[in-house]
Amino acid sequence: MANPSSAEPDSHLKGLELFNALGGNAMHLHGEGGETHSRQVTGEWLNASTNRDAFFLCNQICHDEWDEATKSEIDRFLPDAVHEDIELDLRLIGTGHLDLVYLDDRPYQKLEPAIEAICRAISAGKVRAFGVRNFTAERLREADQISRRLVGKGVAAIITTELSPLVPRSPLWPGYVPFDLALRQAARDLDLVVFAHAEDWALGYQVLEDEVLRKRLRPDWVERWQHPDNAAIVQRIKVIAAGQQTSPRAVLISWLINQPFPVIPIVSLTTLLSDAGVEYFVGAATKSANLAADVECKDGKPLKNNQA
Repeated sequence: MANPSSAEPDSHLKGLELFNALGGNAMHLHGEGGETHSRQVTGEWLNASTNRDAFFLCNQICHDEWDEATKSEIDRFLPDAVHEDIELDLRLIGTGHLDLVYLDDRPYQKLEPAIEAICRAISAGKVRAFGVRNFTAERLREADQISRRLVGKGVAAIITTELSPLVPRSPLWPGYVPFDLALRQAARDLDLVVFAHAEDWALGYQVLEDEVLRKRLRPDWVERWQHPDNAAIVQRIKVIAAGQQTSPRAVLISWLINQPFPVIPIVSLTTLLSDAGVEYFVGAATKSANLAADVECKDGKPLKNNQA
């Protein structure tokens, strides 16, 4: 699943063409910073190439806005925001439906009003499914029950930045929900697909060997992987990579896509176009079948999961 960003508009068209040529057919359109340009360009490209029906669109809705006067976030976990964002995305992309929309939880808010608004959009044919991000297992199960009662089907997907074999000291962002054992069990019980960010910063690749990457990333995104358990895990990853004559990055990706629930990695168009793009996303995927058993268990010793 490819992720365009309005912060890097020059990557959009070239990235979309390469992604399509490599067989990619799913787009993640996130909500940070508005992201109107990435939605417009994606829609124009899809409609010009008549590829819309072949592509799956995953859109974030109800992202908080910022009140500059009060220096505070504006909570948009609201039915009106659900309706506004879905209608805006349909117009920006130039499509009759969105395949999946998702929203971040606000634990202090009641779930039912926002979920009901999404279900109305599903009933109207404007949305086909919905997912959640940063929901605890308990809130996820509650959202699933509400949706099943209203439209006969539940939550379809979890979106996360927190799925890695390495152990983080803290989540990517304050308030982000760890992909813990309870969430893993909920994903299996509810038969959910997990859309997992698979960039180096999300998987903790900078812990392995990439000094250049460590210098480029935000300091807190590097420091969060400085957990004492990671030394042994890093050594195991390197042993597996050497034994399979592949890269540690390929081992990380192989671990990600060989979970006991379906996982679709999310990658940026910019990374896809980078020097590491082919190795990171194509090479790792083609090697995954050979690596799967080794990543899960080498000499009877499983590669530790970050929340297991």
